Amino acid sequence: MLKFFAGVFAIALWALQPSRPPADLVLLDGNILTVDDRFRVAAALAVRDGRFIAVGSNDDIRRYIGSATRVIDGRGRTVVPGLIDTHVHALDVAAAEAAQPFQNLPSIGVLQAWIRGEADQRPGPSWIWTPRVYPTRLAEHRFPTRRELDTAAPDRPVAVDGAYAFVLNTAALHAAGITRDSPDPPGGAIVKDAAGEPTGLLRNVGGLLNRFRPDRRSLSEGGPGPAERSLDMVEQVHRQYLSVGITSIIERGASLDGYRAYDALRRADHLRVRATVTIRIPRADSAAEVERFIEGLPFRPPSEGGDEWLKAGPLKIVVDGGILIGTSFMRQPYGPSARQLYAVDDPRYRGFLTLTPEQIASAIAIGHRRGWQMVAHVTGDAGVDDVLDAIEAAQRETPAANRRHTLVHAYFASRETAARAARLHVLVDTQPAWYYKDADALAEGLGRERLAHFIGLRTWREAGAEVAINTDHMFGLDPNEALNPFNPFLTMYAATTRRTEAGRIAAGSEAVSRPDALRMMTIAAARFSFDEKQRGSIETGKLGDFVVLDAPFLTVPPERLRAIRPDLTVVGGRVAFERHSAPQSGTPGVHSEEACVRGFPIVSVDR
Repeated sequence: MLKFFAGVFAIALWALQPSRPPADLVLLDGNILTVDDRFRVAAALAVRDGRFIAVGSNDDIRRYIGSATRVIDGRGRTVVPGLIDTHVHALDVAAAEAAQPFQNLPSIGVLQAWIRGEADQRPGPSWIWTPRVYPTRLAEHRFPTRRELDTAAPDRPVAVDGAYAFVLNTAALHAAGITRDSPDPPGGAIVKDAAGEPTGLLRNVGGLLNRFRPDRRSLSEGGPGPAERSLDMVEQVHRQYLSVGITSIIERGASLDGYRAYDALRRADHLRVRATVTIRIPRADSAAEVERFIEGLPFRPPSEGGDEWLKAGPLKIVVDGGILIGTSFMRQPYGPSARQLYAVDDPRYRGFLTLTPEQIASAIAIGHRRGWQMVAHVTGDAGVDDVLDAIEAAQRETPAANRRHTLVHAYFASRETAARAARLHVLVDTQPAWYYKDADALAEGLGRERLAHFIGLRTWREAGAEVAINTDHMFGLDPNEALNPFNPFLTMYAATTRRTEAGRIAAGSEAVSRPDALRMMTIAAARFSFDEKQRGSIETGKLGDFVVLDAPFLTVPPERLRAIRPDLTVVGGRVAFERHSAPQSGTPGVHSEEACVRGFPIVSVDR
């Protein structure tokens, strides 16, 4: 009898509770890593109108279930906030894939065979441009030689594309008019042998070759081509991001036309991920040109404008080249071990600045004064010094601590540099997967001592600098086989294990914990676009972005970490990606067929 009255009393209390509008989506029985300020774990969550309205226990959340609520059975699976990749080049990926799907070329022999195949398939006088190739990724750990390219295609101009370095064959040198008398362009070098003849290797001289490139400029550069096809390909790239759990991105270098491409996707309701579009400042010879460009921008800085799906900013400059091809601007000479990897003979060689220190300081000062967040592509430690000098001068002239200026790459951390970045409130955007892919070759070319703090996450963080880890995705649609893999769990694997692709540990002291790695792809990453109040953690009031994983992120064995896959990716409370099929025996949430949709219908399920 007592139990009967207790039950009646409980029902009466429930009836007196204020009614709650039902949620659009509820997840129960999960292992939810909220990544809030205490890294709390919850069992359930509810989303309505695109935002989390409750996070807590199953009993807390069940009261939000209505007849039209979609209910997801978490089955104990790990749930994390929607992942944020603060450095991608989706526009470039889309343009390249539309022209020719990316192919990895792992050795000089494979490269030669590819060139022969192109010569056979595309007869005529046109240039042959290879897919992006780095000497660190070739089995030989060196650039191909002019003679090796001549062997593959003696009668056709060939250019091996290394981004900040190129190798030309003899026909290409002749076609470009590059001879022993050609002077080095500003910020670059035409490498010559002991007799003064060009070897075919060009460093930081891409402008000399632009007129010979096929007209495949991406939307990030205002390239031509059928707009619908280009936008469809960008959407396809974004779908790939959703399939690995990435719900927000920063496009890290676009023209105004590139921003307009994103805006077109937004207006057509085909923007699949939340995007902040970095605007690249065109190379300018004078401060007045930089001033006019920034003054003429049709939008406001990222801290002030945009919506939850799309906004513009920050502004980007390119300060030096890349360490994978030996053009980073370093404090110390590359040294004798760099000769094979980079074809460097000069014992004084330190790499290049693509802008003078005065140009760096001027651009950053102008953007800072006008309220813009400035980001600098800078890979070498000496280049970082010049950027920090510029930021410090700009802040001294116009104090503003919350601009969140950012070092993009900044591969060689040191305690003093990290402390200085923290003092200046400068953020660091860097890529652990480059350690995974390239540290073995770099250790040979630069020495293990210099590699000790390569991608120095612990050094940056212990000094108090804010860091986001990301992928710099730029070629290819496969998460693990792209030139720069965009699998975020591979990124976090590299950050936490410091193992290379060959299984070696070149410098283990910079490893971070799994919770910290997750923070650097969620709540810490959200700060890079001034969005930490809107995304990056699973908390009431924030955007309803989360990912249901097929393995427990915090406890899975290290080698399984990089193979984690999302079962569901949810953006704003709508399922944007779901892997379908019945779970395999004993392995909940493993699916074989994949589908990716936006606006998955919200339906009720049996509860």
